[in-house]
Amino acid sequence: MIKNKVVIITGAAGGIGSATARRFGRDGAVLVLADIRKDCLDALEKTLKEEGIEAQGIVHDVTDPESWRAMVEKVLERRGRIDILVNNAGVVHPGAAETVPLAKIQQQVSVNFMGNIHGCRAVLPVMRKQGSGKIVNVASLGGIVPMPGEAVYSATKAAIRGYSLSLGAELKGTGIGVTVVCPDSVETDQLRYELQHDEAVLSFIGEAMKPEKVAAAILKAAKGKKPERLVPSGMGVLARTLMAFPRIYFLAVPALKKIGAKNIAKRRKKAARP
Repeated sequence: MIKNKVVIITGAAGGIGSATARRFGRDGAVLVLADIRKDCLDALEKTLKEEGIEAQGIVHDVTDPESWRAMVEKVLERRGRIDILVNNAGVVHPGAAETVPLAKIQQQVSVNFMGNIHGCRAVLPVMRKQGSGKIVNVASLGGIVPMPGEAVYSATKAAIRGYSLSLGAELKGTGIGVTVVCPDSVETDQLRYELQHDEAVLSFIGEAMKPEKVAAAILKAAKGKKPERLVPSGMGVLARTLMAFPRIYFLAVPALKKIGAKNIAKRRKKAARP
C-alpha cells in the first residue's frame, strides 16, 4: 500500500519526476518533492494542487550532503518518518569522450551517481530506526548497454545499477528494500537536449516512452520486492542478453548508429516544421 506513505522524489520537477509525483499522489502518498529549480518546483506544486494532490516542495541539491541532511530533518519534523525515497535526479551531456568539458563530466558523476549515494546515506539511518523503508534508484538501460557518445552518462547509470543491487544485498533482512529501475529513452527535456547532439545516436534507436510509463514502473518498484525493473521489459531483456555476448553487441553498433542517426534527422525535421 502507498496510501499515507511519506515519499521523497528527487528531480521532481522533471518529466519522470512530475509523472511519478502524480502517480504516487493519486494513490494517496504523502509527497515531498525535491528539485534544485525553485520556479519549476513551485509550478509543479501549483499544478498538483489544482489536480487535488497536496505536496511539500523543498529546494534541494542532490550533490550536497548538507542539503540532504537539512531536507531529511525538515521531513522528519513535519511527517515523523520517511517510507520511500525515489532517487530520480539526473543529467546528461553527450559528446566525444575527449571533448566533453571536465565540468560537465563532473556534474554527471556528482548528480547521477553521488546524488544517489548521498540520498541513500541520508535516509538509511531513519529507515533502520523504523525497521522499514524502500529506496528506488532510477538508472537506465544505458547502464546495461554501452552508449558511444554518452560514455560518462552510461558509466554513471551502470554505477547506480551496481550500487543499488549491492546495497539491496547488504540490506537483506533489515526490512529495507532497494530496487533499481532501468528505463529506455523517455520523452523528456533531457531527450530533447540529447536531440541537439549528433553523438547521442543510441538514445534514438527506438520510439521514446512517455514519462507515465516509467512512473508506473517506479510505483511497482516501490510496492514490490524485485531488485530490478526494466522498462520496457522486452527491451530490457534484450539489453541483458546482448551484454552476455559483448562481441555481438559491438558488431551491431554501426547498424544501431545508422538507425539512431536517421531517427535524429526525422525528429529534427519534424521539430523544425511550423
